Amino acid sequence: MILKHTQTVSLFALIAILTLSYSCKPEQSAENTIHDFSNVLNVINLPDSARDRSAFSFSDLGAWHSYALPTSNAVGGFVGPFLMTQNNGIWLSDQLLKLGISKDGEILDLSNVSNVKLDYLPGRLVQKFYIDGLLVQMQLIFIDSRTALIETELTSNKDCQIELSWKGKHWFGEVKESHDFSISLKDGGHLSTRFDMDVELKKTSENTFLISMGDRPISLESDKPFKIYYTQSAYVDEHDLIQSTDLNINGLEESEGYFIRNEDRWNAYLSKILDLKFPEYKNVAVKSLETLVTNWRSPAQDILHHGLFPSYAYSGFHGVWSWDSWKHAVAIALFDPELAKEQLRVMYDYQDDMGMIADVIYRDKAENNWRDTKPPLSGWAIWKIYEADGDKSFLEEMYPKLTKYHNWWYEYRDNNQNDLSEYGSTDGTRIAAAWESGMDNAVRFDNAVMIKNNDHAWSLDQESVDLNSYLYAEKMYLIKIAEVLNDQETIAKLTDDANKLKEVIQNTFYDTDKGFFYDKSLHSDELRTVEGTEGWTPLWAGIATKDQAEQVIKTMLDTAKFNTYVPLPTFTKDHPKFNPRNGYWRGPVWLDQFYFGVEAMKKYGHSEEAESLIRRLFTNAEGLTSDGPIRENYHPVTGQGLNANHFSWSAAHLLLLLQNEE
Repeated sequence: MILKHTQTVSLFALIAILTLSYSCKPEQSAENTIHDFSNVLNVINLPDSARDRSAFSFSDLGAWHSYALPTSNAVGGFVGPFLMTQNNGIWLSDQLLKLGISKDGEILDLSNVSNVKLDYLPGRLVQKFYIDGLLVQMQLIFIDSRTALIETELTSNKDCQIELSWKGKHWFGEVKESHDFSISLKDGGHLSTRFDMDVELKKTSENTFLISMGDRPISLESDKPFKIYYTQSAYVDEHDLIQSTDLNINGLEESEGYFIRNEDRWNAYLSKILDLKFPEYKNVAVKSLETLVTNWRSPAQDILHHGLFPSYAYSGFHGVWSWDSWKHAVAIALFDPELAKEQLRVMYDYQDDMGMIADVIYRDKAENNWRDTKPPLSGWAIWKIYEADGDKSFLEEMYPKLTKYHNWWYEYRDNNQNDLSEYGSTDGTRIAAAWESGMDNAVRFDNAVMIKNNDHAWSLDQESVDLNSYLYAEKMYLIKIAEVLNDQETIAKLTDDANKLKEVIQNTFYDTDKGFFYDKSLHSDELRTVEGTEGWTPLWAGIATKDQAEQVIKTMLDTAKFNTYVPLPTFTKDHPKFNPRNGYWRGPVWLDQFYFGVEAMKKYGHSEEAESLIRRLFTNAEGLTSDGPIRENYHPVTGQGLNANHFSWSAAHLLLLLQNEE
């Protein structure tokens, strides 16, 4: 089979055009460019099987596939792709295409190269090596939500003739002979590859193949680079293949321009996130940015807008969660407000007639979880996005939806109609009600039971201090939005409601003797005195009195309770059920709760103590200041990273913690 570019260009004309394009690249400033941040996150690996979750990768622009850098003895191809459309993430190959080079008739052994340089720069993968007088450089970027573009540049120290080929290997799927080189996948997905000049494909076995340029050697002149490009596009299904813009063709026609625009976009991201309160942690900020972007997924099937996975690297997190989305959006707004808006829309697309937002949505909407929702923080996110770009039309779009969701809590999660809400579920199960809190197995829910509210809702028999604090904060954000939109009637009502709620939380959720906020029984004033991070939510929301805040912060700074090696665990250290290693929400440090905690301290005049805790987090949490992945949570006593790698909301809050707010 012959694969042809859509336009015929002579080889030497192509060299001249690409060389000229390269020489016209815009100069970058000396600071805060992608070239200052090589390998802040390690993605050098070779997966040993299709399901190897220890091998990490890079993606961009919402693509559903990703790539990694090879080890130094396996150069000549990028690792992958990792397909997030297949079985919640699976490697199609350790190296789908691997370069082969013959020079003056002699086959070169690429397992024996010298001066190997492997770089994961923000927005691209680069490998460079020398062999027998040849300098070979390969770069990979994404040019849209379906397509990666790979450039291979060869420069010789003397005139020579070379022949290029690519050995292919795939662990599943079937190679199709069509207008491009395509691997058809079992569930209807496709991975297609297109070169910018004629190549020939030959299947060598069921799972291997060879791509070559045929009997057409390339004449290299001394010190004059030759470049060849190919694209790889991953499509979710046949419909996606038909509907997607065919940029894998256009990318070949405008290859050099795509590399320039990629660098410009990522340099713009960096310029927006690197005005830092703690500039010594620039690498952490960049690693957080890379983590967020790699977890970005574009619309596909029943996912109608762009949004972020919690982690592409964990099989259970291949969907878009509501609580995660609100947190992601606040950080994303720092560098891409339009993407942040999409992160809100992707969840509100499925708001039901009652006003509820699903806990999680998937590419197949039949799998969406409607058993519960998550804590109400979307108002916070909507307002922060507005602060980032001043787009009043976005407020107009989201205001009625947010209002409907806010009111839903009082209609479907207020069992005794006293304007205090409870976590609950739609199916009457306690496990879904605990999920709704976001703190799945928190000790405070151990003795809770379910009570039916109506045909659509059940509640736990306790009113949670964090939920009602979040609802207070949401009222305050709704007031801000109403002020921008000049909705005076709503401002007056919400102001009155917020003042009443603030007083109730101060007076009924606070234990004067213990100096902390707790959940309370639904049917009495009894407080359920388990100390967890929910106890400082009233400080984050600005509810606590000054005296109350001082006592809560005293508890937060107590080394027997929350002031641990990595500070502010989700559950107090001196409780017999404290279990960070296996407890999930029974002791690990979650970075959203850490963020709310230090923000709470700063709000009540304890900025110095807050900054001390932030520095200890960065110093003591495993892998943060090295090239290790950002983890879902951290062990408060040892600092060990726990649970999922490359966790989005951890990255989001690290980015927020580092920002210079002055």
